[in-house]
Amino acid sequence: MAQLLAPSTQWQMTLPKTSTYGSPIATKMWSSLVLKQNKKGAAKSSGKFKVVALSENSTVNRLENLLNMDVTPYTDKIIAEYIWIGGSGLDMRSKSRTISKPVKHPSELPKWNYDGSSTGQAPGEDSEVILYPQAIFKDPFRGGNNILVICDSYTPAGEPIPTNKRHRAAEIFSNKKVVDEVPWFGIEQEYTLLQQNVKWPLGWPVGGYPGPQGPYYCAAGADKSFGRDISDAHYKACLYAGINISGTNGEVMPGQWEYQVGPSVGIEAGDHIWCSRYILERITEQAGVVLSLDPKPIEGDWNGAGCHTNYSTKSMREDGGFEVIKKAILNLSLRHKEHISAYGEGNERRLTGKHETASINTFSWGVANRGCSIRVGRDTEKNGKGYLEDRRPASNMDPYVVTALLAETTLLYEPTLEAEALAAQKIALNV
Repeated sequence: MAQLLAPSTQWQMTLPKTSTYGSPIATKMWSSLVLKQNKKGAAKSSGKFKVVALSENSTVNRLENLLNMDVTPYTDKIIAEYIWIGGSGLDMRSKSRTISKPVKHPSELPKWNYDGSSTGQAPGEDSEVILYPQAIFKDPFRGGNNILVICDSYTPAGEPIPTNKRHRAAEIFSNKKVVDEVPWFGIEQEYTLLQQNVKWPLGWPVGGYPGPQGPYYCAAGADKSFGRDISDAHYKACLYAGINISGTNGEVMPGQWEYQVGPSVGIEAGDHIWCSRYILERITEQAGVVLSLDPKPIEGDWNGAGCHTNYSTKSMREDGGFEVIKKAILNLSLRHKEHISAYGEGNERRLTGKHETASINTFSWGVANRGCSIRVGRDTEKNGKGYLEDRRPASNMDPYVVTALLAETTLLYEPTLEAEALAAQKIALNV
């Protein structure tokens, strides 16, 4: 992400006052993604409860009409898709329920439960896990007043279960020191698209390799860009949902893409990334493509996939902020091992010191240096204020964990003066 701008005034926790939203991203809009979708002679929706089939693809047409049906004129009820994180800490689960009327805030929604023994989060003899609604977004798949609901998980007694990382993050972001510094995050989510049956990158010859890296980054052309329709569909779906997505681009490895979310304030950053991942999973599901967040999906001379996290505080953004940034870098160097252990599974395969990464074992920082743990932009150095970029997080990192840890280390952690002096000397940092 080249620059951190001011956050949007829109906040995902509340919905606009109007009760009717724009058209959903309908099935027909995925036509370039779904195989064998012949539109010739397809029936047009009349807005009534009527199914008409005029082509040989009659089943597709009937399903499409039902999927695109707007039920708003017929009922005040809405569909809420409750979304939570499963037992692996990366898998996303969801189920739907009917709500009696449109809602504007998650506090208006009921708690719900699920079978935790089927997600690896509870034993069979005591399997009930409770979902607490935390953030709501417009549903780009169903449209109307329907919503996506980001939830976290608790025991029936009200204790957060071990895989609930949001609860701890919310505690850190509610600390007065953190609140007063208004932490901004801009997260760069990289991902790889895989062919469904062979689990090999999209656009690559099965069992073979394309030409070397170089022509694919931000490229156009059928021989250089693979999966653009998925990237564009995801971009529009996130904008529709109210996610603060700020851009997207093709990545260095063919079949790999990136999108950016932010600037987001505090806990909002994690909610937006998790919802954007869910939407991407749904789009790739419809496209018959597999989404991978593996930090090193292909071994060898190919770039890995990260989740670079841009970060700033109020003090960093004000005059004299570069000194505050350097003090934050010092703190980050002292807790390098703690951060690495929380920055994603399999990250050691990515952080090798090659392919625009720093070594996982060594902390480093630099201006405009993409081979460092922490990068500071040229504009930040020139202006004497701005933000830092933590390049260590893997593509499969938990954004609740990473954002909360950055805030904790830079705003709440207080190392000894002796530790600071030794660290400053070690990383050649004058504070």
